[in-house]
Amino acid sequence: MPAPGELSFSAPRADTHSRVTAFFRFLLAIPHLILWYLWAIVAGVAVVIAWFALLFTGRYPAGLYGFVSGFTRYNTRVFAYLYLLSDRYPPFSGSPDEAYPVELQVGPAQESYNRLWVLLRIIPLIAVAIINYALSIVLAFAVFFGWFAVLFLGRMPEGLHNAIAFCVSFQVRAGAYGALLVEKFPSFDASGDGPATPPAPVAPSAFGEATPADAGPTGTDPFGR
Repeated sequence: MPAPGELSFSAPRADTHSRVTAFFRFLLAIPHLILWYLWAIVAGVAVVIAWFALLFTGRYPAGLYGFVSGFTRYNTRVFAYLYLLSDRYPPFSGSPDEAYPVELQVGPAQESYNRLWVLLRIIPLIAVAIINYALSIVLAFAVFFGWFAVLFLGRMPEGLHNAIAFCVSFQVRAGAYGALLVEKFPSFDASGDGPATPPAPVAPSAFGEATPADAGPTGTDPFGR
């Protein structure tokens, strides 16, 4: 489970895919898309209420946080299924499910949130929207070619899988950022978002005092290079 204010995304590549369910994927996903649409409306209202609560108290009400984070997890599974990241039919639930192949783990709510950033969240969201739009174009092409690849090969080529996973990862984490679940701007690390300021490792000094140790570069390439 990620720490408060952190997200973790995973989408391992399957060795094979079902040609039949891939061919009818959109039709199979219709019940989920209906539920997703209704849930999204209520979640949107919940986010507005949470925005006022955060602005005045600096805290995300536990009930609203659980509801919105549940929708965020459900949103991840539905579109992972629709975009061929997984063949397994998603559950009609937003509860944590480590058994599902594609998962966005949402850390617990932070003890307090920066109320100024809550007030000004619309400004960085403009940049998020621009990035999302660009990635949606990449995603459309990747899913299109991936769909034909699955139909003819029975599997998703690794490059297309990584491209789809990268786009979906950013978009669902951007959704969590827009829903005020996290404060950190969504990164381009497909595996998730850590704390806004990672703590430096601590090593004892010659005088017995704790001093920050030199830390090397961190991060992973979303395309596995």
